[in-house]
Amino acid sequence: MHNPNQGQSSSNPPRGRGGRNLHIAHRRSPSELTPLMVEQLALQQQIEMLQAQQQQILVQQQQFANAGLIPSHLMPPPGSNQQPSSSPGSNLMPPPPMQSSGYMTSTGPFGQFSTGHRRAQSSTPGYDRHTPSPSQYGSGGPTGGGGGGGGGGGHGHSRRHSLALSEAKRAAALAQARRQGEKDEGGASGSQQSGTSGQASSQPIPAFKFPSSPDKSAATGSSGGSGTSGSAPSYRGHGRSQSMQYSSRYNRNASPQRGFQFPPAPSDGGGHSRTTSRNFDGNWRAPQDNNGMLSASPSHFVPGHRARGSYSNSISSLSGYNMYPMQQGGGGGQGQPRKSLFAPYLPQASLPGLINEGRLVAGVLRVNRKNRSDAYVSTNGLLDADIFICGSKDRNRALEGDLVAVELLEVDEVWGSKKEKEEKKKRKDISLEDSRDSTTGSASGASVGTSGSLSGSSGGDYYSSRTSDGELRRKGSLKQRPTQKKNDDVEVEGQSLLLVEEEEINDEVKPLYAGHIVAVIERIPGQMFSGTLGLLRPSSQATKDKQEAERREKGQPPSPEKPIDRPKIVWFKPTDKRVPLIAIPTEQAPDDFVENHEQYADKIFVASIKRWPITSLHPFGTLVEELGPADNLDIEVEAILRDNNFTADVFPESVKRAVSTMKDTNAFASIDHDRRKDLSSETVTAFRAAGGYADLAVHVKKADDGSAIQLGIHVADVAHFVKPNSPLDREAKKRASSVFLKQRMLHLFPKDFNDGVSFDVNKVSPCISVLFELDPRTFEVVDSNITLATIKPSACTDYKTIEDEIKSSSPSDIISNIQEISRHFRKQRLELSEASEVPGLGLLDLVDDERTQVTSHIFDTAESEQLMNELCIKANTAVAQKLHALLGDKAFLRRHPEPILQRLESFSETIKLLDLDIDTSSAAALQKSLFAIKDNNVRQCIETLLWKCMLRARYIVAGKTEPEMYGHYYFNAPVYTHFSSPLRRYADVVVHHQIRSVVCGAEYKEEVDTLSSCADYCNFKKDSAKNAQEQSVHLHLSQTIDERSSSTGHIICDAIVLQTYESAFDVFIPEFGIEKRVHGDQLPLVKAEYRRKDKLLELYWEKGVDSATFVPEDERNRPSYRQPSVRRTRPRASSAASAMAQLALSEGSPKTGTTDNGDGLKTYLKGVVTREEGGNCIQEIRILEHVPVLLQAELGKSIPCLTVRTLNPFAV
Repeated sequence: MHNPNQGQSSSNPPRGRGGRNLHIAHRRSPSELTPLMVEQLALQQQIEMLQAQQQQILVQQQQFANAGLIPSHLMPPPGSNQQPSSSPGSNLMPPPPMQSSGYMTSTGPFGQFSTGHRRAQSSTPGYDRHTPSPSQYGSGGPTGGGGGGGGGGGHGHSRRHSLALSEAKRAAALAQARRQGEKDEGGASGSQQSGTSGQASSQPIPAFKFPSSPDKSAATGSSGGSGTSGSAPSYRGHGRSQSMQYSSRYNRNASPQRGFQFPPAPSDGGGHSRTTSRNFDGNWRAPQDNNGMLSASPSHFVPGHRARGSYSNSISSLSGYNMYPMQQGGGGGQGQPRKSLFAPYLPQASLPGLINEGRLVAGVLRVNRKNRSDAYVSTNGLLDADIFICGSKDRNRALEGDLVAVELLEVDEVWGSKKEKEEKKKRKDISLEDSRDSTTGSASGASVGTSGSLSGSSGGDYYSSRTSDGELRRKGSLKQRPTQKKNDDVEVEGQSLLLVEEEEINDEVKPLYAGHIVAVIERIPGQMFSGTLGLLRPSSQATKDKQEAERREKGQPPSPEKPIDRPKIVWFKPTDKRVPLIAIPTEQAPDDFVENHEQYADKIFVASIKRWPITSLHPFGTLVEELGPADNLDIEVEAILRDNNFTADVFPESVKRAVSTMKDTNAFASIDHDRRKDLSSETVTAFRAAGGYADLAVHVKKADDGSAIQLGIHVADVAHFVKPNSPLDREAKKRASSVFLKQRMLHLFPKDFNDGVSFDVNKVSPCISVLFELDPRTFEVVDSNITLATIKPSACTDYKTIEDEIKSSSPSDIISNIQEISRHFRKQRLELSEASEVPGLGLLDLVDDERTQVTSHIFDTAESEQLMNELCIKANTAVAQKLHALLGDKAFLRRHPEPILQRLESFSETIKLLDLDIDTSSAAALQKSLFAIKDNNVRQCIETLLWKCMLRARYIVAGKTEPEMYGHYYFNAPVYTHFSSPLRRYADVVVHHQIRSVVCGAEYKEEVDTLSSCADYCNFKKDSAKNAQEQSVHLHLSQTIDERSSSTGHIICDAIVLQTYESAFDVFIPEFGIEKRVHGDQLPLVKAEYRRKDKLLELYWEKGVDSATFVPEDERNRPSYRQPSVRRTRPRASSAASAMAQLALSEGSPKTGTTDNGDGLKTYLKGVVTREEGGNCIQEIRILEHVPVLLQAELGKSIPCLTVRTLNPFAV
């Protein structure tokens, strides 16, 4: 029977649009209810829900009034008997600059509801559901959304289903169980499962991987806030409430440009003190009419409503928010509002409660470098996999590294949307390619010969083909990438030392979680980006260039230049492809930029983002500075620093004055001797770091009777000179880390301060000493003590001197003792059979700390570094244990999570094919397996594969992390911290303050939330320092390779295959320690065949076609996307072989070879597996096999590119 009120209800879960076709959501067995029973049940549920909502609305109203979001005169009369709770946002960070604090609904400011009839309001789907009662999230999930189509059916668009945290966990557990069942039983068992979301998916790149426990996850409570909070213990005992995670784990500090406080100053009113955000102002420079907030809202549907909004329970559905002109971010003519392209952010004050209820999840955003449409949110262990974010609309203006609030959605719905978008893009690309072919007159059918590919109009360039057994893929064709995809791959793959990629997601391996961003909780302050400035949007410029190229091909004259209209904005294109285009006001560009913009094409600028309205596809920013030409080495280094949020190495005047005063008052010699142990009589040796200072010293003292050995590890007491909140302390907090580049370095403290604190010969210096008493036979620690002390070094040496002594036949006593003790410490830590020398794992060492001795080969590690690092690991572990025991929740630690399980499983499968014995059961077993590999090149290859399974270590605060997550996986330590390098890491300064309070018995007054904010910021800057170091090494290598290939354009190198794919393979080049990808569509191939089971790739070559001179058909007669410095001539591979042979002869290298064209290439082709079969020239590509590659450096942009091709063995 038809219900006349059906079209007005927005919360009737069972009814469809017609009232007849029923779909009972989330039922685990078929429903037997009649339509009448369903309607009656739905009405009863609606009444109960409205009663609960009424209570929730009044409470929420008071919360927003406390936050200053509702004028006091609009509050309900004081006679109301509802008692509001305290504001959940009273301890929150202020929202980012793009955050709206004037959040509007269809009846006025958020939280102000009309007293009219409820039915009239519910006609807008999703209205008044921003904070529904916990009963809506009962065992059946948000069933109120099932009937959202009733009220919203007239709008004609589908809605996505939002999930509570507990629901998403259950769905992910079922998906994992189904995937595991399919893996174990060939997929038979997995097809019988049916869960909340119904997806058969696998996890993407989880930020942290817990052992799967579907039973516990499925049993998690899902009722109300307590239910969602209580669900966490099913994941390795995670028992804190989610509000605690929001308010503390993700609490970051304020901007350095705004005083840079740890923690942020608390808000007086519990909310943001600003009025309306500029992002939503029609003209944000002009005064606003505040009364406009109270004007009547239009009754029609909100303009620009998203095609796929959230389900009716979705928090961020735009249906309840009719934007006023002032919210549109700059209306059109006559005050017409502009179309909203993004959903407005939720108010900051509402986030803690929503996170506490499990309706939102907080995490850090990571954008896929190779596909900016995909992004992931890491939840720091709350979820067992990252949350997949599909597309720019779902990313909702969030940037890389932002702390965001995410609403979880059904994976299948998000995945279906992604596939639909990709299909449209593929059809568009094919249409464009066909149009280009018809214009240029090239054949559109399959062509071999010079094209090097089999392509047709059917779309074979884009879609995989496979046999019925799934073993053979891409048979008879090559996977062809669109031109823009090629350009993106070259830049992303070519601008890094190692390939960094997200896990492949497809129909068989879907993400475990999906969602969309509803708010940016916090943004790292002061972010800057290097890039280039253009008059036109890059896509418009590319279209213009293409048209001009086509005119030249047809012999037509260039199109006449049109008069240049001075635009209001110009476009900044960041070097980092994860950052969107930034609109810059034209008045900030150089004065002659509009008229002479071509002259600035190769200039590097620096810009920052200021705001991003919901009506703008791109953010608006400010031009910070013009660095200079891109081909200048110093400018390129400066660009690297800016991209990684490091400014010029200039200290503020307040810091300079403070250091100058310390020198003038002889403060560096002022030592509190009465509180310190006098160790000045010990024979202490100080060790000078790369920065020229010495903040580490060691002494070894053997008892006269040989009963014990005393080892003292002394670290400069920086906290003695750096008082909390002093100018030095504030500047060090802002910098957080020194930066060690191949070309230069940036220090944490001024040079004069480093010199004053640094150890030196015969200089009495204050220090914090970690003293170990060792058993002389086993070198086990018998006793340890941490104390304040003074030392007087008798010697000061550097790492190069240590290395020379180690290699000499007669090292000094101190070096011999350090060598013996360090090897025994490593034996104990990694459970080795003997205390002997082991090969260094230079790449894996970077999971915890970047290098201070920077070389051009990231795998290089000296024995001296290994020995000193082992002593530091011992001291850092001892300090961490002391802090955790005495400070408890306030202990500032550094953890390293276990490898990502899915990637480790994939690594193990690859290793099985190679007949290598790699034990992945523990960190110790893993490293012992690597030490056992005798071939240095093979070990570096395996190390590279393992690197992709690892996450980097992070600073944590004990009170914000479960005890099970304290450990440092790579160092095989149960608890760890950074203590040994206070002159280059601010985290060590924090630890020094903590250990001083413990040793002196004083109260440590810093709050846990403050320490957590500090840890987050130190993590960000630590990662930035590491990225800057890698980019500087890449720049140095690119320049070296460019110089060596000056005569031929490229050099020939031996490479080792690391991975194989359908039409590509990855190689490791031992000579330079880099990893690159060889794409089949860049080679003269007829086809490629890939056997997945054996990971065997067979390349079918065109005989006699040189890889070095081959140009793919779609790249001919086109302007290069990297115009500067790209050589137009392509010398043959034999020319490079001759040049390499001549270089080898001049350097006296044993690998000489001849300069004859044929013989020169044959030297590099030894060991390559080839065969001729049925007229085909076939080369086999297997993992760990050697192949020769052509390596080329392309300079001229802010970050140079390194590209590779493999030699054609049938072109010799």
